[in-house]
Amino acid sequence: MKVGSFTPTQTVPVLYAMAGDDCSLHHDLHQLTSKQQIDHAENQMLTAALQLALIGIGKPGDQVALFDEFQQADWQALLKHYQTMFDDIGLAPVLPDGIHYVSQQRYYQQVAELGAVAELLNLYMVSGSNEVLHCSDKALSVSRDVNSKLHFARNAPQAGIPVPETYIYTKGQIAQGKADAFFAANPGGTMLKILGLAGARNVVAVPNRQECEAYIAEFDDSLEVLLQERLDTDRYKEMTVDLTLTEDSVTINNVRKILFADGKWVGNYFGPDNVLSPAHSKILLAVGDYARRHGHVEAEGTNCGIDYFVDGDEVIVTEINARWTGGLFPAEFLRQLNYEGPAIAFFDTVPIAERDKLVEFQRAAMHNTRHEQSFSLVSMGFSPFSLGDPGEDVFICWQLVLGDFHAFVRARDELLSEQCFPTATAIAREIEQ
Repeated sequence: MKVGSFTPTQTVPVLYAMAGDDCSLHHDLHQLTSKQQIDHAENQMLTAALQLALIGIGKPGDQVALFDEFQQADWQALLKHYQTMFDDIGLAPVLPDGIHYVSQQRYYQQVAELGAVAELLNLYMVSGSNEVLHCSDKALSVSRDVNSKLHFARNAPQAGIPVPETYIYTKGQIAQGKADAFFAANPGGTMLKILGLAGARNVVAVPNRQECEAYIAEFDDSLEVLLQERLDTDRYKEMTVDLTLTEDSVTINNVRKILFADGKWVGNYFGPDNVLSPAHSKILLAVGDYARRHGHVEAEGTNCGIDYFVDGDEVIVTEINARWTGGLFPAEFLRQLNYEGPAIAFFDTVPIAERDKLVEFQRAAMHNTRHEQSFSLVSMGFSPFSLGDPGEDVFICWQLVLGDFHAFVRARDELLSEQCFPTATAIAREIEQ
């Protein structure tokens, strides 16, 4: 098998193997701080939902490696429900005999033991934890560079890519007051970024040196810290885009608006009003060329996500993610369903006690069965891990609401409790404003 991070449009048989690889890109998993250990564990739990979504956007003849927690009786029943829904909404998903169950602790080793079962082995990203599969120091070095916030900050300006004002200090230099002038010049707050995980982890706004030092207290003085101008979200709109990079071209796969509620990232908005102007496209395609020049490219196509801010034709790029992104999954569902209207993708929680009611709700709201309704639901995945206190356990669900989001919330209120999909309530409140 050829191993890499390929786009999801391959026509040949593919084995998808993805298991929360971000942390091992820059860190030794055996030497994580306590906070990093928590972040890594949470990221792996979330990745389980992505594994399930791969069944939906894959095809007959493809294969997917799931955490073996999906085999537990209650979760297995819910998994089969999702597989049935993928069929019923009009997809041609991975067949049951293409599913492998592997240990979370030995995930990539057990995937390697499967042997050559497909033509392509598709990773979320090339990382340290999956080195047993890619076996390439060069590929790992490229992935570390193009996925590094620090590398991008140092190299993007020389490539003509517009970025916020940015400085890189060690923790020791910050303690010595070397960054004090930058904090003073940004009284509205400064973005602090350190190498770590996806999903906005280790990216936080800090107003001053004291809060910055508190956030990085558990690290040693050699830690490199990126401090960046915090852009005014009253002026700029925060967007993200996926590019497809081949040896011959850079093309735009999808564009979406980042949704925030109560100051936190909550999901992505897709829709025809997410229009790229020629000025936007020119800069974003240039970022794709930048990633290709640094070695991030596959003949079959690979993904590159870009986070950026726009104001009119002005574009400011904050970082690139040379890998699959969370938004690539719902974008692929929408492409396969030939849906171009408004849609919101988001993660949320549901009490385990209401799992049966959730199934009823999902069936009633399922896409392709509600032609007369103002919304429909594509249930992309869930994570087979319980969170929260005993008796109040919840689990993570990942869904895509097509059409009227407020109608979705009203339908939820008719069947489910207020503990189901609390983030949806926050999203509905935010998009009213």
